[in-house]
Amino acid sequence: MREEELKNRIAQDYFKEYNCTKIIGNVDFCVCRQQNQQELFEPESLFWAEAKKGSSDIYKAIVQLILTIGKARTFDKYLPPAFLGAFDSEKIAFIPYWDIQETFYQNDFNWNVTPSNHETKEFQKLYEQVKTILEKNSLQFSFEQDGKEIHLFIKTNFITGKTEASKIQIDKNNFIFVYHKWRISVKPTISIMDWDKARKNKILEVDFYVADLLSQENETFKPDLYVLLKKDHYELERNIDEIGLFSSSTVGFSDNQKAHHEFWNKYQRPPKEIYWNFIVERRDLLVPQDVRERRGSFFTPQIWVELSQKYLARVFGE
Repeated sequence: MREEELKNRIAQDYFKEYNCTKIIGNVDFCVCRQQNQQELFEPESLFWAEAKKGSSDIYKAIVQLILTIGKARTFDKYLPPAFLGAFDSEKIAFIPYWDIQETFYQNDFNWNVTPSNHETKEFQKLYEQVKTILEKNSLQFSFEQDGKEIHLFIKTNFITGKTEASKIQIDKNNFIFVYHKWRISVKPTISIMDWDKARKNKILEVDFYVADLLSQENETFKPDLYVLLKKDHYELERNIDEIGLFSSSTVGFSDNQKAHHEFWNKYQRPPKEIYWNFIVERRDLLVPQDVRERRGSFFTPQIWVELSQKYLARVFGE
């Protein structure tokens, strides 16, 4: 798909309720709110993005956009948007403009370079400056896997006057769905080499997910969970030996927590307090069938369930 075709497709599939025809300087793609003919003022921008055909490094695409905007000082000529971002044929990313704004006001930075040349020292310098911000604050979605989440994010955040991103809320209806997404995105980056061997030692991935979910600022706040998230690592197997010494095991991330940050940038942690106990008590819903069958605390054979229902119905009715 050519770049122009890709932009038209994205506009139609995700932003058809907005105006995507506005040309803002050298910015590839702009989303504005719809404006009636009587309005004389400049339409409010909601999203400026860099477009890349095929598959690309989405962070480098955003840095190219920042260079494009900074070189032309587009923010002096047009009202800045709520979000900057980038997309290619596989994914789309959003970053609140506020998180990047200070970058444009550096006094000692040479903006007079070609933004599309990723090999210049200016591009490399800017990339290093904003990489951490992008990893911690950007929201990245896959078109194939996260279609519903993209629509929900746009509906929730592309509102006139809104400058901060609202994350997707987690509740008792979707925490299983989010878990399956977590298994694809985060689990492979947890530094456990053999999950089958870990399961045999009663270390389950679901406990890492619950530790993530019931956290604030990457710190699990329920100390009685089996696994706790401690900023940049997990802590588990906490024990006090016979002489009163405390010991525990720690597990880190293989990618410096990049996937973890990207994933939880999309979802609101923790869920509302009314769901905390429910999620802990029903974590069995997340445990794989084969594990539940091996561990009695997680599994009741179906024939016993049917018999218990039969006996209860004799006393209490259907």
